[in-house]
Amino acid sequence: MILGIIGLVLMCAYGAGIIFAIIAIVLGKMGMNKVAQGRANNPGMAKAGFIMGIIGTVIGVLFLLFLIFVIVLGVLSEGSSTTFN
Repeated sequence: MILGIIGLVLMCAYGAGIIFAIIAIVLGKMGMNKVAQGRANNPGMAKAGFIMGIIGTVIGVLFLLFLIFVIVLGVLSEGSSTTFN
């Protein structure tokens, strides 16, 4: 769950939190499997980490796509600008 929180917070740093969000998904799924096997007794924490990892990953991917769109749009509009000598 902690990695999911860190992932969400670091999405403001140009999507750097996507790494933490992916790790949160993996560890959350591992935690849910351990709960299902009876080797752990914290299903809420495992599920919260998994869900926060998914949310962080989706937000990160959307942010990176938006960033790429803005950069491409800026490059395309720069080619049509008028230069002054």
